[in-house]
Amino acid sequence: MLNPGIFPAMSGILFHMGRFFLGIAFLLCITSLSVFAQREKTDPLKVGDIAPDFSLADENGKTVSLSSLKGTTVVVFYRAYWCPFCVRQLSELRSLKQEGDKFNLVAISPDPANRLQETRAKVAKDGKGEINFPLLSDPGSKTVNAYGVYDPTYAGQDVDGIPHPSIFILDQNRKVSWVSVSMDYKKRPTNEEIRAELGKLR
Repeated sequence: MLNPGIFPAMSGILFHMGRFFLGIAFLLCITSLSVFAQREKTDPLKVGDIAPDFSLADENGKTVSLSSLKGTTVVVFYRAYWCPFCVRQLSELRSLKQEGDKFNLVAISPDPANRLQETRAKVAKDGKGEINFPLLSDPGSKTVNAYGVYDPTYAGQDVDGIPHPSIFILDQNRKVSWVSVSMDYKKRPTNEEIRAELGKLR
């Protein structure tokens, strides 16, 4: 015959076991969400995706919103003011737009406003003119993450948050028509390659 006192004891055990398994399930859920978030910010937008809107300020505090730009837009992500390959790329991009071109061009980095000014000065030193498109500051790398171009190589370091050098060509509806993500930061698409892709939208 069963001892009646065993039932309360079993109920207590089952209760604590239930709490234990609920706790495990909660931890697994949190871990999965964290892994998903990490994967998301390192998973670049693909052709056909709708690009997230952004509102970012230039070195003078003027805000530029993607949604306010009409027509085709070229969005460039570069690492930072200290990257010589980025400075060279920005220098070359001065000649991307030619007479009669109507597309928009913006370049984004996590640099604060004073570093954007420094970047402009570096480029202008070659005597071939100022940067003729907006440089935008992305504090906290929110736009970098939203476009999936976060570079995890530098996670936890002083430069954590910098992007892989990337270019997105967006049509008038913000749909991605072309993507270039440079895993080797020393290599960037040429103006000729970018213009060839832009020509497909005409």
